[in-house]
Amino acid sequence: MGIKKILVAGLLLLSSNGFAQTKVYIAPNGKILSEEVYEKGKITSLANARTNYGAGYQLYEKLELVAETNDSIKYKFKWDFLTKDMLAEKLLLDKLVGSAFKFKDLNFMNKSTAEKINLEKPTFINFWFTNCIPCIEELTALNELKEKYRDSVNFVSITFDDDKKVSYFLTKHNFNFIHIVDEKKLIDSLGISGFPKSFLLDRNQKIQFIEGALPSAENKQSYETQMISLAEKLNKLI
Repeated sequence: MGIKKILVAGLLLLSSNGFAQTKVYIAPNGKILSEEVYEKGKITSLANARTNYGAGYQLYEKLELVAETNDSIKYKFKWDFLTKDMLAEKLLLDKLVGSAFKFKDLNFMNKSTAEKINLEKPTFINFWFTNCIPCIEELTALNELKEKYRDSVNFVSITFDDDKKVSYFLTKHNFNFIHIVDEKKLIDSLGISGFPKSFLLDRNQKIQFIEGALPSAENKQSYETQMISLAEKLNKLI
Protein backbone atom coordinates (compact mmCIF):
# COMPACT_ATOMS: atom_id res chain seq x y z
CA MET A 1 0.00 0.00 0.00
CA GLY A 2 1.35 3.46 -0.93
CA ILE A 3 2.04 6.23 1.58
CA LYS A 4 -0.93 8.25 0.25
CA LYS A 5 -3.34 5.31 0.70
CA ILE A 6 -2.08 4.72 4.26
CA LEU A 7 -2.63 8.40 5.14
CA VAL A 8 -6.13 8.38 3.66
CA ALA A 9 -7.00 5.20 5.56
CA GLY A 10 -5.69 6.71 8.79
CA LEU A 11 -7.69 9.89 8.30
CA LEU A 12 -10.86 7.89 7.66
CA LEU A 13 -10.27 5.91 10.86
CA LEU A 14 -9.74 9.05 12.88
CA SER A 15 -12.83 10.59 11.33
CA SER A 16 -15.01 7.59 12.15
CA ASN A 17 -13.72 7.49 15.74
CA GLY A 18 -14.41 11.20 16.08
CA PHE A 19 -18.07 10.68 15.34
CA ALA A 20 -18.46 7.62 17.62
CA GLN A 21 -20.25 9.33 20.50
CA THR A 22 -20.69 7.54 23.81
CA LYS A 23 -24.20 7.70 25.21
CA VAL A 24 -24.73 8.11 28.94
CA TYR A 25 -28.02 8.27 30.81
CA ILE A 26 -28.82 10.18 34.00
CA ALA A 27 -31.43 8.54 36.24
CA PRO A 28 -33.97 10.58 38.26
CA ASN A 29 -31.83 9.98 41.37
CA GLY A 30 -28.77 11.42 39.59
CA LYS A 31 -27.01 8.10 38.97
CA ILE A 32 -25.17 7.95 35.64
CA LEU A 33 -25.57 4.81 33.54
CA SER A 34 -23.62 3.60 30.53
CA GLU A 35 -25.57 2.66 27.43
CA GLU A 36 -25.03 -1.04 28.15
CA VAL A 37 -26.27 -0.76 31.73
CA TYR A 38 -29.19 1.40 30.60
CA GLU A 39 -30.39 -1.12 28.01
CA LYS A 40 -30.02 -4.03 30.43
CA GLY A 41 -31.89 -2.03 33.06
CA LYS A 42 -34.82 -1.52 30.71
CA ILE A 43 -35.13 -5.27 30.15
CA THR A 44 -34.83 -6.13 33.86
CA SER A 45 -37.19 -3.38 35.02
CA LEU A 46 -39.88 -4.32 32.51
CA ALA A 47 -39.64 -7.97 33.58
CA ASN A 48 -40.05 -6.91 37.22
CA ALA A 49 -43.03 -4.71 36.38
CA ARG A 50 -44.75 -7.55 34.56
CA THR A 51 -44.05 -9.94 37.43
CA ASN A 52 -45.40 -7.52 40.04
CA TYR A 53 -48.27 -5.89 38.15
CA GLY A 54 -49.19 -8.02 35.15
CA ALA A 55 -48.12 -9.13 31.69
CA GLY A 56 -49.94 -6.24 29.99
CA TYR A 57 -47.44 -3.61 31.10
CA GLN A 58 -45.06 -1.92 28.67
CA LEU A 59 -42.09 0.36 29.28
CA TYR A 60 -42.31 3.87 27.87
CA GLU A 61 -39.16 5.95 28.05
CA LYS A 62 -38.83 9.73 28.03
CA LEU A 63 -35.41 11.12 27.08
CA GLU A 64 -34.26 14.71 27.57
CA LEU A 65 -31.03 15.79 25.88
CA VAL A 66 -28.77 17.40 28.49
CA ALA A 67 -25.47 17.88 26.66
CA GLU A 68 -23.72 16.80 23.49
CA THR A 69 -20.03 16.91 22.57
CA ASN A 70 -17.97 15.24 19.87
CA ASP A 71 -17.33 12.39 22.28
CA SER A 72 -20.58 11.91 24.19
CA ILE A 73 -24.30 12.49 24.44
CA LYS A 74 -25.95 12.87 27.85
CA TYR A 75 -29.64 12.22 28.43
CA LYS A 76 -31.91 12.50 31.43
CA PHE A 77 -34.42 9.68 31.36
CA LYS A 78 -37.69 8.66 32.93
CA TRP A 79 -39.41 5.29 32.59
CA ASP A 80 -43.15 4.75 32.87
CA PHE A 81 -44.63 1.26 33.12
CA LEU A 82 -48.14 1.40 31.69
CA THR A 83 -50.86 -0.72 30.16
CA LYS A 84 -52.40 0.35 26.85
CA ASP A 85 -55.33 1.97 28.69
CA MET A 86 -52.97 3.82 31.00
CA LEU A 87 -50.93 5.01 28.02
CA ALA A 88 -54.09 6.28 26.31
CA GLU A 89 -54.91 8.30 29.43
CA LYS A 90 -51.34 9.64 29.64
CA LEU A 91 -51.37 10.80 26.01
CA LEU A 92 -54.69 12.54 26.64
CA LEU A 93 -53.45 14.25 29.79
CA ASP A 94 -50.19 15.32 28.14
CA LYS A 95 -52.27 17.50 25.81
CA LEU A 96 -53.43 19.49 28.86
CA VAL A 97 -49.92 20.72 29.62
CA GLY A 98 -49.78 24.45 28.92
CA SER A 99 -53.55 24.94 29.23
CA ALA A 100 -55.15 27.02 31.98
CA PHE A 101 -57.03 25.50 34.90
CA LYS A 102 -60.03 27.47 36.14
CA PHE A 103 -61.24 27.40 39.74
CA LYS A 104 -64.48 29.22 38.94
CA ASP A 105 -67.76 27.52 39.97
CA LEU A 106 -66.11 24.54 41.69
CA ASN A 107 -67.74 22.89 44.70
CA PHE A 108 -65.55 23.69 47.71
CA MET A 109 -66.35 21.51 50.71
CA ASN A 110 -65.83 24.50 52.96
CA LYS A 111 -66.95 27.57 51.02
CA SER A 112 -64.68 29.90 52.97
CA THR A 113 -61.56 28.02 51.87
CA ALA A 114 -62.08 29.18 48.28
CA GLU A 115 -60.84 32.58 49.38
CA LYS A 116 -57.59 31.03 50.64
CA ILE A 117 -56.46 30.18 47.12
CA ASN A 118 -54.05 32.88 46.01
CA LEU A 119 -54.09 32.81 42.22
CA GLU A 120 -50.80 34.69 42.12
CA LYS A 121 -49.08 31.58 43.52
CA PRO A 122 -48.40 28.23 41.86
CA THR A 123 -50.94 25.53 42.70
CA PHE A 124 -50.59 21.81 43.42
CA ILE A 125 -53.84 19.93 42.65
CA ASN A 126 -54.32 16.31 43.73
CA PHE A 127 -57.11 14.23 42.15
CA TRP A 128 -58.16 11.34 44.39
CA PHE A 129 -61.05 9.47 46.04
CA THR A 130 -61.60 8.07 49.50
CA ASN A 131 -61.45 4.32 48.67
CA CYS A 132 -58.31 4.64 46.53
CA ILE A 133 -55.46 2.74 48.21
CA PRO A 134 -52.64 4.43 46.21
CA CYS A 135 -54.23 7.78 47.10
CA ILE A 136 -54.01 6.95 50.79
CA GLU A 137 -50.45 5.63 50.45
CA GLU A 138 -49.21 8.94 49.02
CA LEU A 139 -50.68 11.08 51.83
CA THR A 140 -47.35 11.16 53.68
CA ALA A 141 -45.68 12.66 50.61
CA LEU A 142 -48.50 15.14 50.01
CA ASN A 143 -48.49 16.33 53.61
CA GLU A 144 -44.69 16.69 53.52
CA LEU A 145 -44.91 18.84 50.38
CA LYS A 146 -47.67 20.95 51.94
CA GLU A 147 -45.60 21.56 55.06
CA LYS A 148 -42.51 22.54 53.04
CA TYR A 149 -44.23 24.82 50.52
CA ARG A 150 -47.27 26.01 52.48
CA ASP A 151 -46.29 29.69 52.19
CA SER A 152 -45.52 29.69 48.48
CA VAL A 153 -47.88 27.16 46.85
CA ASN A 154 -51.64 26.50 47.00
CA PHE A 155 -52.49 22.88 47.84
CA VAL A 156 -55.89 21.70 46.60
CA SER A 157 -57.55 18.30 46.36
CA ILE A 158 -60.37 17.43 43.95
CA THR A 159 -62.57 14.34 44.12
CA PHE A 160 -65.84 12.97 42.77
CA ASP A 161 -66.78 11.85 46.30
CA ASP A 162 -69.38 13.91 48.16
CA ASP A 163 -68.66 16.06 51.20
CA LYS A 164 -69.95 13.44 53.67
CA LYS A 165 -67.49 10.81 52.46
CA VAL A 166 -64.61 13.28 52.47
CA SER A 167 -65.53 14.66 55.90
CA TYR A 168 -65.57 11.16 57.36
CA PHE A 169 -62.27 10.30 55.65
CA LEU A 170 -60.65 13.38 57.19
CA THR A 171 -61.56 12.16 60.68
CA LYS A 172 -59.37 9.11 60.04
CA HIS A 173 -56.56 10.58 57.91
CA ASN A 174 -54.47 13.74 57.92
CA PHE A 175 -54.93 15.48 54.56
CA ASN A 176 -54.59 19.19 55.14
CA PHE A 177 -55.41 20.49 51.65
CA ILE A 178 -58.21 22.76 50.46
CA HIS A 179 -60.85 20.22 49.43
CA ILE A 180 -63.14 20.37 46.39
CA VAL A 181 -65.81 17.66 46.22
CA ASP A 182 -68.57 16.32 43.93
CA GLU A 183 -66.61 17.14 40.77
CA LYS A 184 -67.11 14.02 38.64
CA LYS A 185 -68.05 16.12 35.61
CA LEU A 186 -64.81 18.11 35.84
CA ILE A 187 -62.67 15.00 36.33
CA ASP A 188 -64.29 13.25 33.37
CA SER A 189 -63.82 16.33 31.19
CA LEU A 190 -60.09 16.31 31.95
CA GLY A 191 -59.81 12.68 30.89
CA ILE A 192 -58.64 11.37 34.27
CA SER A 193 -59.45 7.68 34.67
CA GLY A 194 -56.65 6.46 36.94
CA PHE A 195 -56.00 7.76 40.43
CA PRO A 196 -54.25 9.50 42.01
CA LYS A 197 -53.07 12.25 39.67
CA SER A 198 -51.47 15.58 40.52
CA PHE A 199 -51.35 18.74 38.41
CA LEU A 200 -48.68 21.37 39.06
CA LEU A 201 -49.82 24.84 37.95
CA ASP A 202 -47.65 27.91 37.48
CA ARG A 203 -48.45 31.45 38.67
CA ASN A 204 -50.76 31.91 35.69
CA GLN A 205 -52.63 28.75 36.69
CA LYS A 206 -51.41 26.95 33.59
CA ILE A 207 -50.71 23.23 33.89
CA GLN A 208 -46.95 22.63 33.68
CA PHE A 209 -46.50 19.12 35.07
CA ILE A 210 -48.74 16.09 35.55
CA GLU A 211 -47.71 13.40 38.03
CA GLY A 212 -49.02 9.91 38.77
CA ALA A 213 -49.08 8.20 42.15
CA LEU A 214 -46.32 9.13 44.56
CA PRO A 215 -44.52 6.24 46.27
CA SER A 216 -45.28 5.15 49.80
CA ALA A 217 -42.82 6.38 52.42
CA GLU A 218 -42.09 2.72 53.17
CA ASN A 219 -40.25 2.51 49.83
CA LYS A 220 -37.48 4.81 51.02
CA GLN A 221 -35.36 5.03 47.87
CA SER A 222 -38.26 5.63 45.48
CA TYR A 223 -39.84 8.04 47.96
CA GLU A 224 -36.71 10.17 48.30
CA THR A 225 -36.07 10.18 44.54
CA GLN A 226 -39.61 11.27 43.71
CA MET A 227 -39.67 13.93 46.41
CA ILE A 228 -36.45 15.43 45.05
CA SER A 229 -37.96 15.46 41.56
CA LEU A 230 -41.14 17.16 42.77
CA ALA A 231 -39.20 19.72 44.77
CA GLU A 232 -37.21 20.64 41.66
CA LYS A 233 -40.43 21.15 39.69
CA LEU A 234 -42.11 23.21 42.39
CA ASN A 235 -38.99 25.37 42.80
CA LYS A 236 -39.12 26.15 39.07
CA LEU A 237 -42.70 27.37 39.44
CA ILE A 238 -42.22 29.54 42.51
